[in-house]
Amino acid sequence: MRPLLALLLLAACASPDRAFWGAEEGRVTLDGRDYAVYVDRDRAQPRVQVIRLGYARRSQHAAILAAMPRAAEAVSGCALVAGSVQGDSGVMTARLDCGG
Repeated sequence: MRPLLALLLLAACASPDRAFWGAEEGRVTLDGRDYAVYVDRDRAQPRVQVIRLGYARRSQHAAILAAMPRAAEAVSGCALVAGSVQGDSGVMTARLDCGG
């Protein structure tokens, strides 16, 4: 029973890439799916990392890929820099245009 409990607790957690340690963290739910969003504004070019929380079936990946940029913009309040999005339906990173 303990291994199952530990697995469930880990499934609810998200850790950003080392490059995003110390970044501001936000959570957002879009289309019924939860995302952890890490915004690093302490650079000349701000950036964001979005992590999908929870399991996703193969048929859901296209919708997740479409939602992740929306999640980044919703939490950061900034637009994504065109062509800067990298990653997959599990983890996405991008540069931000915060207008300043």
